[in-house]
Amino acid sequence: MIIASLIIFSGCEKENDHKSDILIFPVGRSFLNSSTVDIKVGDQEYQAGYVSDSCGGYWLQIKKSDLSGNDDISITITRKNESPELFSESAGQRADWMNPSYYIDSDNEIIILKAAELTTGITSDIEKALVIQQFVIGHVRMKQYKDSFLDKASETYELGYGTCMNFSRLFVALCRAASIPARTIWGVVYGHNDDSIYDYHHQWAEMMDPDGYWHPLDFNYTTNFNLNDVRYLDLIYAAEENSVVKNRKLYDMMIENLNYYNDYPVTLTAHMGFNFISDNRPDSMVVGFKYEM
Repeated sequence: MIIASLIIFSGCEKENDHKSDILIFPVGRSFLNSSTVDIKVGDQEYQAGYVSDSCGGYWLQIKKSDLSGNDDISITITRKNESPELFSESAGQRADWMNPSYYIDSDNEIIILKAAELTTGITSDIEKALVIQQFVIGHVRMKQYKDSFLDKASETYELGYGTCMNFSRLFVALCRAASIPARTIWGVVYGHNDDSIYDYHHQWAEMMDPDGYWHPLDFNYTTNFNLNDVRYLDLIYAAEENSVVKNRKLYDMMIENLNYYNDYPVTLTAHMGFNFISDNRPDSMVVGFKYEM
């Protein structure tokens, strides 16, 4: 795919004054490898630009001036099976992902003590992350309950149960407390409880190794490290801390008609508007999203 234009936001945490006549939609970063994103406005193919949010993901952008009448916007995403190709960032950015935030309270005393206990005697960041992943899987049981999406990592640790958001936040908090850069990944997963539906939000995580490579992993549908599964569609990185998500008032976002609250996080029961088009696993899966003007 030809990228028509690329704008890089200055930082995850910074307020942006970037206002324009664009609609934006999260597309993660899987399209940077062999997966593809195809856009149509009405019946016409559209060459979109992309913006990077500096949190690891990208947003498709469509100029409102390119739209005419009430043409719908159709986005088709083809997730292709590929050998794992780890996404990298400057190793100098490691410190950016070791700081606490509201939901990722890695400065909580209980989190700090547990991280130290889990990683004592281990020198490799990857081995530490694997130990933390297994701890989270064993310590937290899946349970949906009212307002679970508002719980901090330390609250999930004390409760011992939660949803996918809570698993991922606890993992990231423990990693950061152990001086391992980590962040969440927010997206969609296929086959939540019905193999005919591709419309359930999910959240997993990734950690950065000392060379600046990100290693994705999950706690619920698979426990693979270096996650490479066409069932997963990455959309937003570090959603708890992503300025594009936090400062929604700055943009006309194409995700407005998804069942979000006015701010992150999404509700437990959100059906995000994706349609399952075709299943060609293990080679590929195709899903679509239509924005009705």
